[in-house]
Amino acid sequence: MRVEFTPGSLFKVLVREDGHAYALMLSVFPYVAFYGENVSMEEAGFPSEAPMFIIVVARTAYASGGWGSPLRRLAEEFLPAIPRFFWQSPVKKSECKIVEPIKRRVAAAPGECVGLEPEAVWSQEHIEARIIDTYAGRPNAFLESLRVRL
Repeated sequence: MRVEFTPGSLFKVLVREDGHAYALMLSVFPYVAFYGENVSMEEAGFPSEAPMFIIVVARTAYASGGWGSPLRRLAEEFLPAIPRFFWQSPVKKSECKIVEPIKRRVAAAPGECVGLEPEAVWSQEHIEARIIDTYAGRPNAFLESLRVRL
């Protein structure tokens, strides 16, 4: 089964034998919001709380059917907004940019990037590890390696 990126598609992502999370494809490829397994859905079908995180997802994480078929499709007007991300030069830590949802990059000081999600493409393995770490209340090694350096 081949799965294409379709805004509003909601998937159940298995992360261990007895656990899962929900992945919601946002309005623009390749952004996906992840919700905890205990999230409740409103009557209209959209999550009742904010996502755990929103990240850029590699197509291979879902394209081969690893997340199965979509559980349902939410109307685009109910999808969460794509947040700002940050990018930092791996060579010169003072060189940072805030990445707007429309791919506009604005120069910023490293301190301005604290608290933003790093602009990185996440693989299925890294996504699942981050969900498991979130549930366990511990830092995720991959995410920590991407944090802004001051």
